[in-house]
Amino acid sequence: MNLTARQELITIQKQLVEELKESLYDTVGRRDESLDRYYRHYQREFKQGYDRLSSRDEIIQRLMRANIAYFGDYHTLRSAQTAVLDLLQGAAERGRKVVLALEMLHAADKHHAQDYLDGEIDDEAFRWRVKWDRTWGFPWASYKRLFGFSKRYDAQLFGVNINADDRDGDLHYRDEYAGDLISALTHLYPERLVAVLYGDLHLAHNHLPRVVDHRLAKYGTRRRSVTVYQNSETLYWKLVEQRLEHVVDYIKLRRDVYVVMNATPLVKFQSFANWQHRRQEIVWEGGDDLDLQTETVLLDQVHQYVRTIIAYLGIELEETANFEVYSSADLDFLSDLVLRGVYTADEMEALKDYLGMAESAFFERARVLYVANFTVANAGEGAARYVLSELRPESGGAVDARDEFYARCMVEAMAFFCSKIIDPRRHARRADEWQAILKKYGRRRKLGRIQRLDVQCARGFLRHKQYEARALETGSMSGAPRNLFGLPTDQHVMLTRALGRELGDRLYDGIGAGDVTKQQVREVMQDDIRRADVARERYFEMLRMAPVSGPAVSRDSSLPRSFMDDE
Repeated sequence: MNLTARQELITIQKQLVEELKESLYDTVGRRDESLDRYYRHYQREFKQGYDRLSSRDEIIQRLMRANIAYFGDYHTLRSAQTAVLDLLQGAAERGRKVVLALEMLHAADKHHAQDYLDGEIDDEAFRWRVKWDRTWGFPWASYKRLFGFSKRYDAQLFGVNINADDRDGDLHYRDEYAGDLISALTHLYPERLVAVLYGDLHLAHNHLPRVVDHRLAKYGTRRRSVTVYQNSETLYWKLVEQRLEHVVDYIKLRRDVYVVMNATPLVKFQSFANWQHRRQEIVWEGGDDLDLQTETVLLDQVHQYVRTIIAYLGIELEETANFEVYSSADLDFLSDLVLRGVYTADEMEALKDYLGMAESAFFERARVLYVANFTVANAGEGAARYVLSELRPESGGAVDARDEFYARCMVEAMAFFCSKIIDPRRHARRADEWQAILKKYGRRRKLGRIQRLDVQCARGFLRHKQYEARALETGSMSGAPRNLFGLPTDQHVMLTRALGRELGDRLYDGIGAGDVTKQQVREVMQDDIRRADVARERYFEMLRMAPVSGPAVSRDSSLPRSFMDDE
């Protein structure tokens, strides 16, 4: 049976997830029987599917009336902690008082946490006192934000964990211990929302929530609770079957039980693999050099994505791995390239400006692939940039500013398109989102560098979209916004990336809808985009071929995120 392009994509993505899970199991060891049983109880929560789609506002409304909120946490995934903070902030802004009950801290460390909140000790001292790296070990920068929330909203903060590594049935013991403390907190703070942040597996109804209910029942007390799971793999594939995986962020599983969907299974599991190899998803703490094992793992990951992209598109390359990989931790790699004579010192300074804005880049002359942070999206985009460089004719001499502008747009479009083969939930901002940023920040006089760049990019993006609409309607390319073609490096990178990614997003949707074929994509990837007018003509051809279809991805938040934020 011949598969559609969308079915092929789904097959590829499932295969990547299964291969990664097998690799993780081989690394950490197969589950024991008790953990398997515990996990099966958790999986039952999702097997019957879900009630309906939901929204951020609906969950916040539930939080306003609840006594206890159980938030599932995937410890290595920064967006998991971000989602919890976003919902709690929404409730706090509406006047809900909160108490934080956190798995990341042992109950005995309450006084250390208070000292830190009171400013009596700094980050380093706090982490040393609570033995953070030994007892928790997950990225501090992701969890530090909970202390900021505590101070901003006067939220009492408690640890509810205990060391149970040497006990049989340690998962159940930890549930029992945390359950005692959570039930006590509801009595100490009866008018507040006790917000529990705990590993997702612990939130199955007959795990931690049942313990709390039993403890409360002993005192003849009942509390209304809300449970918020995150990123169920089972539900993700159900959404895929319904073609909803790109647009759904919140699901109502059943009464007072919800699921936040903000990462694909591949992104979720890759975050754990990154942590295993002393890499972090999105956030960096320090610039220590990576060890050989870590470099090898990253290189293998990018090689796998290269093979996945060319296999899906039906492309043959003479070399699928003819590059080195560097990251933002490799602080001296540009200087090394100068010492080796690959680039001049002046070229290096220009590259530094570019890398200050780039998440990924491929330097053809040096055969170097740069990936700023070890995310699935960045690794996938980096792999795409290598494939593009191998397919396109070798770069010629200098080109004029307009051709350079559209050449950059097309590189960004195809890199983003190919990265979505790996991570389909990537989202490129569309006009309404840039308009929201302009409305939020456009009239402010005092802006930080990133916000200022966001505003400049928003204005350029919207102006170019007006030009596109006029050109597509009239068939005339006259009246081009020429002052957008010669922008400074940082503005040029942001604007061409924004326009290119939006086009790449549309092309990916077009593949799924059958409006765009893989043959057409292959032709675009082989264009000599540095020849006069080639990139501009292809850009507008792709706009006609892949018109905007369906609603933009819903980002139900009152504050537009920075363009530099996680996507």
